[in-house]
Amino acid sequence: MSNHYNTTLAGGKWTGWQTQTKFGYGDKARYGNNASWQEPPAPDQIYPALQRITVPAAAELGVAVDGSLDWWPNATTQPVLPEFSPYQTAPAQHIEVFNRGTTPFDYRVTPSVPWLTATDAAGTVTQQARATLRVDWAKAPAGKTTVPITVTGAGRTVTVQAVVNKPTEAPKHGFVEAGGYVSIEADHHTKAVDANGITWSRVPDIGRTGSGMQPSPVTAPVQTPGGDGARLEYQVNLTTTGPVTVWAHLSPRNNVRPGDGLKYAMSIDDQPPQTVNVTTATRADDTTMNKGWEVNAMEAVNRTSTTFTVTSPGVHTVKFWVVDPTVVLQNLVIDTGGLKYSYLAPPESHRASARG
Repeated sequence: MSNHYNTTLAGGKWTGWQTQTKFGYGDKARYGNNASWQEPPAPDQIYPALQRITVPAAAELGVAVDGSLDWWPNATTQPVLPEFSPYQTAPAQHIEVFNRGTTPFDYRVTPSVPWLTATDAAGTVTQQARATLRVDWAKAPAGKTTVPITVTGAGRTVTVQAVVNKPTEAPKHGFVEAGGYVSIEADHHTKAVDANGITWSRVPDIGRTGSGMQPSPVTAPVQTPGGDGARLEYQVNLTTTGPVTVWAHLSPRNNVRPGDGLKYAMSIDDQPPQTVNVTTATRADDTTMNKGWEVNAMEAVNRTSTTFTVTSPGVHTVKFWVVDPTVVLQNLVIDTGGLKYSYLAPPESHRASARG
């Protein structure tokens, strides 16, 4: 691979770039405490351990579902697809049918209702095949319905559950909850409120998925959140009640006031703002060193969260308050119970208007 990169790729344009010694991380058995993230002290290469896998000849059904790292029938849990919604912006849900052997077999994916269809619903699996699922929303019943989907092949059967959620009322305003979350790009605010000499500036393409919002001037004093303070407002249409978690995705940076940290505040509707110090917030696995700093540096984003209780469905206003004027907001993601990990953020949610 190194030789291809140095001599073949782009006609050898980057020759020599792949000459650094390669190593397998953490090879303490060979190099003791000298094994670290730095290149090894020895001139020879250190490759990760490899294992050759022998695939059995007999056909064997394997099933994986969108949104899960498990596979069936190996897993003991029930396979459940991410929730279906007429307002989802995430890609269509799917089921992967794969062969754990080398002999091809015929498979079939059969939803138990006619308004949920699979493409391709049947065929022959040599290695793997995908069935994409779609709902005919004109025929689907209102409310939340669980639909069993039967997957058969190689003499085995796996039943996958599809949770289909068709709201009884159309959303009226704001970003619409679907699949257990709301995702919003920072510059798509409902209102940007200037106050106390602070104004909002859109910073094009500073975010990993779009533009960001930054208060100006950066030399302004620390602000007290609440009241008529400077803030960004985002209208959201929620169907979930109870605890919700608001994740703020910020551009990573160090504090500019030594000892004081770097802060913002968040609130929903008229609830008191919660202030977050992003330079002191830690991860649950922060036991040996600053894991939060590691992740921020690697992923070019700082993620912190606040939790609120929503007592009624419908339109709510999420508010991002200025505390330190050097904080740059990239995204807001509201987890209402169904948010899955993603490297960036989920696709931005559907935005309803007064006309629907």
